Amino acid sequence: MTKQAAPKPDVDLDGLLCALVLAPRTYARNRFFDLFKQPGARKVRRRAARVRGIIRHLLADGRPQGEIVGEQVLSDGQVLLRLRVPDLSFERTTALTALEAATLRYAIHRAGHAPLDSADKERVEQALGRLGPDLSG
Repeated sequence: MTKQAAPKPDVDLDGLLCALVLAPRTYARNRFFDLFKQPGARKVRRRAARVRGIIRHLLADGRPQGEIVGEQVLSDGQVLLRLRVPDLSFERTTALTALEAATLRYAIHRAGHAPLDSADKERVEQALGRLGPDLSG
Protein backbone atom coordinates (compact mmCIF):
# COMPACT_ATOMS: atom_id res chain seq x y z
CA MET A 1 0.00 0.00 0.00
CA THR A 2 1.48 3.34 -1.02
CA LYS A 3 1.37 6.28 1.28
CA GLN A 4 -0.37 9.33 -0.17
CA ALA A 5 1.41 12.64 0.04
CA ALA A 6 -0.28 15.31 2.12
CA PRO A 7 -2.13 17.82 -0.04
CA LYS A 8 -0.32 21.07 -0.66
CA PRO A 9 -1.88 24.09 1.03
CA ASP A 10 -3.85 26.43 -1.23
CA VAL A 11 -2.14 29.35 0.46
CA ASP A 12 1.40 30.68 0.28
CA LEU A 13 3.05 29.61 3.55
CA ASP A 14 5.32 32.67 3.76
CA GLY A 15 2.31 34.93 3.31
CA LEU A 16 0.44 32.90 5.90
CA LEU A 17 3.30 33.36 8.36
CA CYS A 18 3.20 37.14 7.92
CA ALA A 19 -0.58 37.24 8.23
CA LEU A 20 -0.55 35.12 11.39
CA VAL A 21 2.02 37.42 12.98
CA LEU A 22 0.53 40.75 11.91
CA ALA A 23 -3.20 39.93 11.94
CA PRO A 24 -3.69 36.48 13.47
CA ARG A 25 -7.47 36.52 13.25
CA THR A 26 -7.42 36.69 9.44
CA TYR A 27 -6.68 32.98 9.38
CA ALA A 28 -8.45 31.74 12.50
CA ARG A 29 -7.87 28.04 13.09
CA ASN A 30 -11.57 27.27 13.55
CA ARG A 31 -12.51 28.99 10.30
CA PHE A 32 -9.63 27.46 8.31
CA PHE A 33 -9.62 24.07 10.04
CA ASP A 34 -8.76 22.06 6.90
CA LEU A 35 -5.81 24.33 6.16
CA PHE A 36 -4.33 23.84 9.62
CA LYS A 37 -4.66 20.04 9.38
CA GLN A 38 -1.83 20.23 6.83
CA PRO A 39 1.66 19.80 8.35
CA GLY A 40 3.17 22.83 6.61
CA ALA A 41 0.44 25.17 7.84
CA ARG A 42 0.64 23.74 11.37
CA LYS A 43 4.36 24.43 11.42
CA VAL A 44 3.80 28.00 10.17
CA ARG A 45 1.20 28.53 12.90
CA ARG A 46 3.73 27.51 15.58
CA ARG A 47 6.42 29.74 14.06
CA ALA A 48 4.04 32.71 14.00
CA ALA A 49 3.13 32.13 17.65
CA ARG A 50 6.82 32.20 18.57
CA VAL A 51 7.34 35.52 16.75
CA ARG A 52 4.21 37.00 18.37
CA GLY A 53 5.62 35.98 21.77
CA ILE A 54 8.82 37.90 21.07
CA ILE A 55 6.77 40.91 19.97
CA ARG A 56 4.81 40.79 23.24
CA HIS A 57 8.08 40.86 25.19
CA LEU A 58 9.34 43.84 23.20
CA LEU A 59 6.14 45.91 23.30
CA ALA A 60 5.42 45.09 26.97
CA ASP A 61 1.91 46.60 27.09
CA GLY A 62 1.85 47.13 30.85
CA ARG A 63 4.30 44.31 31.59
CA PRO A 64 8.07 44.50 32.06
CA GLN A 65 9.54 45.48 28.70
CA GLY A 66 12.15 43.52 26.84
CA GLU A 67 14.94 44.74 24.63
CA ILE A 68 16.95 43.22 21.83
CA VAL A 69 20.55 43.00 23.03
CA GLY A 70 22.02 41.15 20.08
CA GLU A 71 21.22 40.34 16.49
CA GLN A 72 23.48 38.36 14.20
CA VAL A 73 22.88 37.08 10.68
CA LEU A 74 24.19 33.51 10.43
CA SER A 75 25.80 31.95 7.37
CA ASP A 76 22.55 30.14 6.48
CA GLY A 77 20.62 33.44 6.44
CA GLN A 78 18.91 32.92 9.78
CA VAL A 79 18.94 35.74 12.30
CA LEU A 80 20.14 34.90 15.81
CA LEU A 81 18.24 37.21 18.14
CA ARG A 82 19.04 37.81 21.81
CA LEU A 83 16.30 39.35 23.92
CA ARG A 84 16.44 40.45 27.55
CA VAL A 85 13.73 41.52 30.00
CA PRO A 86 15.82 43.09 32.80
CA ASP A 87 12.98 43.41 35.35
CA LEU A 88 12.40 39.66 35.18
CA SER A 89 16.06 38.58 34.87
CA PHE A 90 14.91 36.84 31.69
CA GLU A 91 17.03 36.22 28.59
CA ARG A 92 16.06 34.45 25.40
CA THR A 93 18.06 33.53 22.33
CA THR A 94 16.30 32.29 19.23
CA ALA A 95 17.08 31.77 15.57
CA LEU A 96 14.57 33.27 13.17
CA THR A 97 14.34 32.92 9.43
CA ALA A 98 14.98 36.11 7.47
CA LEU A 99 11.22 36.43 6.87
CA GLU A 100 10.38 35.90 10.55
CA ALA A 101 12.90 38.58 11.54
CA ALA A 102 11.55 40.98 8.90
CA THR A 103 7.99 40.37 10.08
CA LEU A 104 9.02 40.98 13.68
CA ARG A 105 10.61 44.31 12.74
CA TYR A 106 7.56 45.18 10.62
CA ALA A 107 5.24 44.57 13.58
CA ILE A 108 7.44 46.57 15.97
CA HIS A 109 7.45 49.43 13.45
CA ARG A 110 3.66 49.31 13.06
CA ALA A 111 3.38 49.63 16.84
CA GLY A 112 5.45 52.83 16.62
CA HIS A 113 8.53 51.48 18.39
CA ALA A 114 11.23 51.39 15.69
CA PRO A 115 12.05 52.46 12.16
CA LEU A 116 11.59 49.96 9.33
CA ASP A 117 14.18 49.09 6.73
CA SER A 118 12.79 49.18 3.19
CA ALA A 119 14.09 45.63 2.49
CA ASP A 120 12.10 44.27 5.45
CA LYS A 121 9.00 46.18 4.34
CA GLU A 122 9.30 44.83 0.80
CA ARG A 123 9.95 41.24 1.95
CA VAL A 124 6.85 41.21 4.20
CA GLU A 125 4.56 42.98 1.76
CA GLN A 126 5.59 40.67 -1.10
CA ALA A 127 4.83 37.63 1.06
CA LEU A 128 1.46 39.06 2.04
CA GLY A 129 0.73 39.86 -1.61
CA ARG A 130 1.15 36.18 -2.50
CA LEU A 131 -1.88 35.37 -0.35
CA GLY A 132 -4.02 36.72 -3.16
CA PRO A 133 -7.13 38.85 -3.13
CA ASP A 134 -9.47 36.14 -1.78
CA LEU A 135 -9.16 35.59 1.98
CA SER A 136 -12.68 34.26 2.36
CA GLY A 137 -11.62 30.66 3.10
